[in-house]
Amino acid sequence: SIEGFRGEPRQKPPFPTQAGLFGLPTLVNNVESLMNVPTIVLEGGDAFSAIGTEDSKGPKLFCVSGNVKDPGVYEVPFGATTGELIELAGGVDGEVAAVLIGGAAGAFITEADFGLPLTFEDTREHGIGLGSGVVLVFNTDTDLPDIVSRIAHFFAEESCGVCVPCRAGTVRQEETLLRIRTGSTDVDTELTLLSDLDHVLRDASICGLGQAASAAVQSALAIGIVGRSS
Repeated sequence: SIEGFRGEPRQKPPFPTQAGLFGLPTLVNNVESLMNVPTIVLEGGDAFSAIGTEDSKGPKLFCVSGNVKDPGVYEVPFGATTGELIELAGGVDGEVAAVLIGGAAGAFITEADFGLPLTFEDTREHGIGLGSGVVLVFNTDTDLPDIVSRIAHFFAEESCGVCVPCRAGTVRQEETLLRIRTGSTDVDTELTLLSDLDHVLRDASICGLGQAASAAVQSALAIGIVGRSS
């Protein structure tokens, strides 16, 4: 898009570090990573590596929002648990129903998982991506099926359309969730379809958006947010 063309994924290789913006080697990184550089330069790599865990080193910024008493951005060492982070944000405002880790491309967990260490290795074992560090807390007053439907709508809207699995799969996913919510079809059949769509999106999409488009939906299925009787 910066070059004036349609924004869509490119086949790799070449990777951006080889041929990126205007065909030149390009560093693609987020601000949080770049802000760690001065600390490493001034205090040394060993001091930075002493923070966190063996495989997830340093501090991490988490944006805690939703039904917490003190929403905001909190910096904690990798390895802090989900429960500890929520307590830093003042605790849950009401009775917790679910927490979305990693944003729209992440996964829902329940209070039973509040002991989960927020590291790349631990969340990966649970099928969760930390993403940019979004932690969204929902209480029991939240219409969680609606939240899941809105996530599905986001991916359907944001698909660039260059590959069929993502272009069609994200729309089918949103439509399937709508049918489940309205009770206009057999739920078991639709849940099977969601599972099939999950495999297609993850295995056949070209880029990370399509590959992650079903993650939150599948985690919602796993903990009963979608498909539970009303």
